[in-house]
Amino acid sequence: MDLEKIDGIKVFIIESLHENDKRTGENLKDNLRQIWYDQGLLSYFTCQYNYVSNSEELYCVFAEIGKQVSSNNRFPIIQIECHGCLEGLELESYEKVCWGSLFDHLRPINEASYNFLFLNLSMCFGEAVIRYIDPTKRAPFRGVAGPIGKVFPETLEKAWLYFYEHFYESLKQDYAFSKLSLSSGLIYYSQDFIFDCYYDLANKDPEMFESLRKRELYELFLKKGPLAIDSKMHSLWIAEKQALIKKKYRAYFCFDDLLQLHKEIYRKTKQMEVTSI
Repeated sequence: MDLEKIDGIKVFIIESLHENDKRTGENLKDNLRQIWYDQGLLSYFTCQYNYVSNSEELYCVFAEIGKQVSSNNRFPIIQIECHGCLEGLELESYEKVCWGSLFDHLRPINEASYNFLFLNLSMCFGEAVIRYIDPTKRAPFRGVAGPIGKVFPETLEKAWLYFYEHFYESLKQDYAFSKLSLSSGLIYYSQDFIFDCYYDLANKDPEMFESLRKRELYELFLKKGPLAIDSKMHSLWIAEKQALIKKKYRAYFCFDDLLQLHKEIYRKTKQMEVTSI
């Protein structure tokens, strides 16, 4: 992907539902083309639909998306239509894809897009995506939207229809995805929010961050730790070092090294009209 030559957005719909389920992803594909036609955006937005039955097919689709993102110049949105649970995705084969495995396959795509991958989860328990983030790796997406708790297919269809009907106009606003998701009846998490929540132990599975912080603190203590100080001094030392640890991992997770590049691209695309593409 060449950020200097971005020419649009591509939505990758991945569907994996049971035999008698309503094909919400296939319906969305048809609706997207009609929406973009009505809004005169067919040259700017494109869509690819994939149906998968099991995890092997899912991972192959992710690999193909990664290749496309690397070679093309369109910002990617991955829309997953399937059943969901607190642990992750449930596919047509009734296989469960845990969040950690999903993130490992999304991360290369996000890296190839220079941290511009957005994930839309059309499934039950979409809010559970906030679990099991690995703070030592790059974020698997820039942001993620989805429903909360159990939802019916009709509710999801209505939400995503509103989301994409108002998608282009929302791009002109600050915090576009967050505002649009809320207006659509969905919840949105940015990578910054996810990291901060996890680091501050607001998650339901904090062991990874807890063990990470303890190891880092121990290594700092060995280098230059206070050996004999009162409890107040020790607490201040812990707070100071924990802030440094958070800053270290947050910068890598949130792609802070790309911030200047993003600012330049944002400035240029803000001035660009769809009619000129």
